Amino acid sequence: MGLKSLAEAVILQSLEDFWSLPHRKQSIDFFKGEGFIVCSKIAELDAIKQIEVLCYLGGDSYGKSVRLH
Repeated sequence: MGLKSLAEAVILQSLEDFWSLPHRKQSIDFFKGEGFIVCSKIAELDAIKQIEVLCYLGGDSYGKSVRLH
């Protein structure tokens, strides 16, 4: 498994953990912190894909304040 695949797996596991009450806080901490940023870069997710992931977790209101220029 390459580094890119590992980063993708970490992001996917954190998405799954978000829906599990015992793991939700750790998942939120991952997406709010450096972990998501680092894994996104390694997984080659551009800013739009990162926003899509965060909007998926937080609904439409999460990404509305993000401005891309």
